[in-house]
Amino acid sequence: GLACQLLLGPGDGAWIEDPGYNGAREAMRMTGVRPIPVPLDAEGLSVQAGQEIAPDVKLAYVTPSHQYPMGVVMSLARRLELLDWAARNNAWILEDDYDSEYRYSGRPLAALQGIDQNGRVVYLGTFSKVLFPAMRMGYMVAPPALAEPFQRAKDYTDRGNSILEQATLAAFLEEGRLERHLRRMRALYRERQEALIHWSGKLLG
Repeated sequence: GLACQLLLGPGDGAWIEDPGYNGAREAMRMTGVRPIPVPLDAEGLSVQAGQEIAPDVKLAYVTPSHQYPMGVVMSLARRLELLDWAARNNAWILEDDYDSEYRYSGRPLAALQGIDQNGRVVYLGTFSKVLFPAMRMGYMVAPPALAEPFQRAKDYTDRGNSILEQATLAAFLEEGRLERHLRRMRALYRERQEALIHWSGKLLG
């Protein structure tokens, strides 16, 4: 919602994956932005389809690591195509990288934000999926030109995050505890995934 308020105006359109995350769709509507569904294919959101459906939009919301709800991983070629679209059209990409910490096979692809050469990507992440759901705390990596405007907007619209929780989380990160926690959880969830696949095959196969 905050990103849409800052980057777009009321009545503007934004690409959103179809099917996609309903929470993002509703956040757009609440800020007066029109969510424009764009279909997926095997490589993720179809940039070509988006340009045919709504060629003049200035923002695309994507979940490239684990597309919600289909689980598609956006290919490197599609990531580069989307970045090229944003650069050519002076548009923005909201990269919601939820759940990217949990991957059990293959090498992860670079985040859009990590390969963006033109400062067009706003990267969004959350701690609620990797620590515990009650921690309603996320983070944003914004291009340098947007860092101060986002900070001012956040201060103006939302002072709801607990200072104590933020300080505790900061210490947890600085001490390297998050990485150790993630290594343990990846191993545990990989075992559970393998067990689920094994027994599903036996019972249903």
